[in-house]
Amino acid sequence: MTEIDMVQNSTIVESHDKTTLSGNLERAPLSQVTVVVPTRNERDNIQPLLQSLESTMQGIDTTIIFVDDSDDDTATRIADESLMFTSDGFRPLLIERVGEERVGGLSGAVLAGLEAATTQWVCVMDGDLQHPPATVLEMLDRASDADTSIVIASRYAADGSNAGLSRPGRKLASTMAGQLAKSAFSTALANVTDPMSGFFLVDKSRLDTRLIRPRGFKILLEILVSHPDLNPCEVAFTFAGRESGESKASPKQGLEFVRQLRQLKANASSRLTWRYNIHDIIAVESDKALPELEKFLARSVRGLPSICVRVASLHHTPLGESLDLTGDVPVVTYRERTGFGMSLTLGVNATDVVVTPFVAKSPHVMYTNVVEPILRWRLVEYGFALVHAACFADGDDAYLITALTDTGKTTTMLKVLDRSDLKFVSDDLIILTSDGVVRTFPKPLTISAHTVHALRNTTLNKRERLTLIPQSRVHSREGRRLAFFLTKCRLPVASINAIIQRVIPPPKYHVERLVRGVRTASHATARGMFVIQRGGAGEETMESADSLRTLLANCDDAFGFPPYSSLERLLLAASDDDLRARERAIIASGLFDRPVVAMRSDSLDWAERIPAAVRNWRSFAADADASMSSTEQS
Repeated sequence: MTEIDMVQNSTIVESHDKTTLSGNLERAPLSQVTVVVPTRNERDNIQPLLQSLESTMQGIDTTIIFVDDSDDDTATRIADESLMFTSDGFRPLLIERVGEERVGGLSGAVLAGLEAATTQWVCVMDGDLQHPPATVLEMLDRASDADTSIVIASRYAADGSNAGLSRPGRKLASTMAGQLAKSAFSTALANVTDPMSGFFLVDKSRLDTRLIRPRGFKILLEILVSHPDLNPCEVAFTFAGRESGESKASPKQGLEFVRQLRQLKANASSRLTWRYNIHDIIAVESDKALPELEKFLARSVRGLPSICVRVASLHHTPLGESLDLTGDVPVVTYRERTGFGMSLTLGVNATDVVVTPFVAKSPHVMYTNVVEPILRWRLVEYGFALVHAACFADGDDAYLITALTDTGKTTTMLKVLDRSDLKFVSDDLIILTSDGVVRTFPKPLTISAHTVHALRNTTLNKRERLTLIPQSRVHSREGRRLAFFLTKCRLPVASINAIIQRVIPPPKYHVERLVRGVRTASHATARGMFVIQRGGAGEETMESADSLRTLLANCDDAFGFPPYSSLERLLLAASDDDLRARERAIIASGLFDRPVVAMRSDSLDWAERIPAAVRNWRSFAADADASMSSTEQS
């Protein structure tokens, strides 16, 4: 694969939530876009296409990614023409696929471009001049003022036209292909008139490209079927006639499409089960996407013990908590009259969870209040501890940061990363083994307006920063205290929490959005821990027993909202082991003999002091190694 100019930071641009934008929140005009153009033998179309795009996209920061599968000199033409454009606001790039890289045909080329794009919004268009660049501006306008995540340029919307399909046979074939697709996927395509369009604008942060099976030319159909939560809208356009080159359509492709459509239909139900592989230890399979686990998304979790989450009604279960340990299969149910309901059934290798549709509409609540508590104790059964601590790495050495909830751990972690060369491991959770190995648990970070204000190198745009203001007010330390108070008042807190998070989702972003160019580590070995505390000043070394007690207390503090106590009672009672003692033993062994420093502060300056402490520990360890080596030699 070769590239003209470097496609930097090709990691998927993550969004804090797959359902973040409310219909009541107006989006700011879009100022950045990537245009992905798959090409195959389109040499004579490159110059007029680039000239037209540059003229059209004035004032919009535009990156053009050509993904070329040509057998002629199209790639050379792209490279030569790209040299003519030197503006920072208009950058043509080339990805040339050769040999075995040319998988998936046109869809595979589009997928390669999507994965390389670094902007939130990506437009896909053909390189044959049949897709007018002016329509890109219309799609950008629709994306900026509508609660949508994909804008489709349609030949069959009210004012659209497929006039560029000059032969009657091609027009008929195109119409029939669209009707076949709509018939096969009537629900997913209910609001789409042109599911076979190759011209669309998509919010990349709402996509997981691992769910897309690239093959042939049905990339839009693949996206719509594999991502049922997308909210499509359309703009009409006139499909122009081809000016040069040859059409790739053929009767053979038509037959191939029918066969692929049957396969897509047959696999759609399994495709829509979201599967997450957590370090080959345990899997989570869910009817609904779980944003906190999206970095663990996998095509297959075959052979792993799993937590299976289904969405179904629980009207047949009693209100309140019901725990049954008498049968062969332990079961617990928890249901509130206002809509929140879940049941947990323990099998040998699978843990079956059912949540009501009410819960499923709040994916953060579904994960945090139901899935994560189950993960905590299931991981202990397999010899791992799910520890509530932030973690960064200095080379292969990991350092934990723990604190009571809402003390400032996230802000401290991000400021450390923003101002040092340390690598990010996790912010909220790590998986720890008894030999001290730390594995990342890369949930998106819950931040506040104050957190972003303290960062110097974030990629959040103006709209996202403004949205943080109401989100921070609701999902704050004071909001958490109120929720705990309501719990004690025997109110339906789980239902209230689900409604609040549905209306105002928590401000969650992956670390790549918050610290530009951040380096990450998937695992490291624990070397020390910082316990940050508000109030006072100075530092002191903590005894092992005290630090363990503090860490476990902080872990317990992260749980506590209903239905956690119900889940915990079943999981602990049904196990043959004392899981609390086992969790404590794993953590104690994993952090045994590691230095732990209690760091107090009135000014919350932990981010300035922690890197210095790490340098001191690094220097001390190097001196100790040198002294040991000298002793051995003598």
